Amino acid sequence: MNGLFISYSHSDGGPAASALVDGLRSRGFDVWWDGDLLGVRPLSIPSWMEEGFRDRTVLVVVSPDYLKALESNDFVERKGIRYEARLLRHKLYHHSEAYRCDVVPVVPPGFDKNRLPAVLQSLVIPTFDPDTGAGLEVLTRALTSAGGVEGGVTTMSVEPSTASPKVREMLRDLEDLDPAEPAAHELVRRLAEIGEGDIEIARSFDSVVGAAKAHGDVDLVRRISEMCLRTLSATERLRGEGALEAKILVEGQAWYLLREHRLVRAAAAAEDGTKIAEKYRDLYTAARGTLCHATVFLRMAADGVPFDRDFYLRKSELLLLQAIERFCTISGRASEEAGMCATLSAEWWLARFQLTGDRTALAVAVKKARTAEVLLTPGGEWYSWLMVLRARLCHAARKYNDGKELVTGVIEADAYPEVVARSYQVRAELSLGSRDKASAVRDLLVAEEKFRDLGYDYAAATCWWSIARLDPARITDVRLTAADIDVLEDLTPDPRTRRRAVIEYERASARRFGRRISPDWRFLVDRVRYA
Repeated sequence: MNGLFISYSHSDGGPAASALVDGLRSRGFDVWWDGDLLGVRPLSIPSWMEEGFRDRTVLVVVSPDYLKALESNDFVERKGIRYEARLLRHKLYHHSEAYRCDVVPVVPPGFDKNRLPAVLQSLVIPTFDPDTGAGLEVLTRALTSAGGVEGGVTTMSVEPSTASPKVREMLRDLEDLDPAEPAAHELVRRLAEIGEGDIEIARSFDSVVGAAKAHGDVDLVRRISEMCLRTLSATERLRGEGALEAKILVEGQAWYLLREHRLVRAAAAAEDGTKIAEKYRDLYTAARGTLCHATVFLRMAADGVPFDRDFYLRKSELLLLQAIERFCTISGRASEEAGMCATLSAEWWLARFQLTGDRTALAVAVKKARTAEVLLTPGGEWYSWLMVLRARLCHAARKYNDGKELVTGVIEADAYPEVVARSYQVRAELSLGSRDKASAVRDLLVAEEKFRDLGYDYAAATCWWSIARLDPARITDVRLTAADIDVLEDLTPDPRTRRRAVIEYERASARRFGRRISPDWRFLVDRVRYA
């Protein structure tokens, strides 16, 4: 970027634009505006406008007629302002980073920022009084510190009490990093420590939570999500920010609750987020919320007794059909989102096969997985999850070696920590199918360690319990008999509770000498459950 371009409406924004140009030039800024056209004499005025919008930071002098031109293609005043409004819409709609959009709406004193279109409300909005010059110093300091002379505006303080310059600087740095980089993970950790109450983190939630998710850090996603929800509840939001809460509920809270196996709360978060997104017409977040809700019900079906499983499967199917319809309307039937839906549909049919034993359901699951593979981007996270699902389908079809090859490829790619941990777990299941107990235990030990490092206590405990069933000596010093295993499974379905009961018994046994005393598992389960 190089310098500034002033965009305004001649009918009611000329005096403010002229005062702004004079003030900025007196402070050394390189400013283009159409008041200089007689001296510049460009060969083509439209080309001159396009160059200004493309290569410079655009300062929009907000006025009623400019807003009319921006919001309506039918507004007729001058061809120039209509053309500039189209250029501005193009610049706004094609930027992808909240802190790299080189557009600065400048409003008069006392202006209600909720009157701005939603695409402008997410930007920083300084105030300038053309009569007194008030606000010019703040604007010029921000432009200079952000590179407005040599480059584009990246950030300016509009709400100094709730927006920390340090936080905004870190957010800009985060947008320059690949989410999978360790530096991105570290930046999000620091933001979680210092960003309490800062609305800018909520506004940049996609970037922030995306880095935490890329590293499978469920605790960090929880902290960021809850922090942003608290900030939103205590901050007056602009008109275009109503759907922020929906995004945080769906992409943040429901995500970590699902991985913590708090399924009822995860379903509530997904449902609430979907309803809020629908209220504010954020159709994409509503579709994501519906898909997340369907996923939660599918997990509930896996945990339930036979009658409950059928109920939850039907609920999941209904929501999945809604998600498919919504995504196809938004993105089309050949989109990545359609591939995500096809993946969940394949998993749904696998669950139906596991419930009924109907081989037709397994055949449909395989067909859905093939559809998803065509739609998803190879190497992406959803594609990696699809490979894990295909390995599970191979297990159901007793094609154990084919399944091992699929998950081994995911493990070797080592791109997504959560998917890698799950791949070790699935490979262990495939090894058991081929009667290779030693390999299964080795993979389960690795999966348990990886899940525990990520903070996925339920998944880690599930692996731990699988090891306890196969070779308890690998994970505990006390002798667990087949009868002990059966009793614990009857007492509680939660592997975390079983593990804690075994550990409690192990501690008690270490204080005793002599022969083994039969454990009172019911007492131990109740003790750790209500501790």
